Amino acid sequence: MHIELVKYPDVFLRSVSNDVTFPLDDKTSRLIKFMARAMYQNHGIGLAAIQVGYQLRMFVMDCSRSQSSYKAYINPKIVEKSDETLRDNEGCLSAPGKQGDVRRHIRIILNYKDEKGEEHTKTFYNLEARCIQHEMDHLDGRLCIDYEKGDYSRDKHKSQTMVESDFRAKSDS
Repeated sequence: MHIELVKYPDVFLRSVSNDVTFPLDDKTSRLIKFMARAMYQNHGIGLAAIQVGYQLRMFVMDCSRSQSSYKAYINPKIVEKSDETLRDNEGCLSAPGKQGDVRRHIRIILNYKDEKGEEHTKTFYNLEARCIQHEMDHLDGRLCIDYEKGDYSRDKHKSQTMVESDFRAKSDS
């Protein structure tokens, strides 16, 4: 069974995610495993809950490509960013075939909870730091394709998203 992801220009991807409550219920624990499976099936290194239809502030990540050592990051907050940034092209599982030219900090310090509810503060560099910032954007309703020459601009893809939004509003009534 192939897991379908929410894809651009679906306006659901523009939603801001809500905090996860602890202890995790069975549904949320199963969702984390489902997200990891979806990430691996789609050959990704990170996946936010919003991308599988859940408006929760959490994502899974595995930059090792081992397909066996994912970690869940719940209610994450970036508490520090390096001054140094690097611009690079990013793809997104929710925007197949599209890329964004995105400037990201090369080092971040992240505060988050794990599946047991234990709090962690950890420093991430390079690819992991980039992936976390990409997933954090998803939690705030941003996509990598919204960046123009490294800087965020939601207007870049606004017209296509607005068409989808108008269609959805009319079909819901």
